[in-house]
Amino acid sequence: MHVMGKVAVWLVVIAAAASTVLTAKLVQVRNSWTKKSRAYQQQYQELQPKIAELTDQVAVLEADYFRSKQMWGVYWNKVPTTIPRPADGFVDISIGTNEGLAPKQYLYGFEILPDGKSIYRGDFTVESANAQQSRLKPNWKVNLEDVQTWAPNGTWRWRAMLPGAYQPNFDLQTYSIGALEARLVERRTQLATETKLETEAQAQLAVREAELIGGDQLSKDPQVDAEYREGLVAAVEQTEELRNQVLRANDDLRRRLRKAQNGVEKLKTDNLEITSKLPQPPTTVGSAKD
Repeated sequence: MHVMGKVAVWLVVIAAAASTVLTAKLVQVRNSWTKKSRAYQQQYQELQPKIAELTDQVAVLEADYFRSKQMWGVYWNKVPTTIPRPADGFVDISIGTNEGLAPKQYLYGFEILPDGKSIYRGDFTVESANAQQSRLKPNWKVNLEDVQTWAPNGTWRWRAMLPGAYQPNFDLQTYSIGALEARLVERRTQLATETKLETEAQAQLAVREAELIGGDQLSKDPQVDAEYREGLVAAVEQTEELRNQVLRANDDLRRRLRKAQNGVEKLKTDNLEITSKLPQPPTTVGSAKD
């Protein structure tokens, strides 16, 4: 056989062996892909109901988002907001006419808290606005104690409108807060009046106590009676002391008088005894015819 024939034969043998190996590999790969295809088909069949459920949920969420946007209107999120005048509740926001704001426009403010939650602060009116900044004033009577709970340099969400069902609730809450504030002012006024009356009563009580037991409230003029200088108790004590002195003097006088009377009685008795011892004049006997 020619050399080239031999080479061709060996090449055919090598090609046949390689073909056998490649055919085995191809069968193995085909079987693997067939297995994966069946697994994917089975997984797809299992996920088909979930996909349909998630598609429905996405449609519901999109509808909710659309309705929410229609109800709440345009909004500006994460707007830097400062409180330049806490006493009257004015706020400055970092959006202006470039964002569509205009004077006299109503805005509804929600302060964003550090934890991401928001709290409704009330409705405001745009008092003045330039290209990038606006000043807003509240549409209700603010309470300084409430404004002091707002972050001086915070982040707010501002909305151009509120749903119709929300506004009456907010108005009712605002009215309730106003009524409570009015009651608080009334109670504080009443407390101030009662405190004033108590102070006056305490002052009157101090004067009355001074009139009884003495004190700085009384006059220090020595020409004034003791009861108006030292108090009624001291005056009574002084009067009682004078009375006791008079009683002691009277008792001493009574004792001296009794002693003098006893001396007079003794003197009388002594005089009688002495008289009885003196010679007596003769007794004259009368005549018979007498």
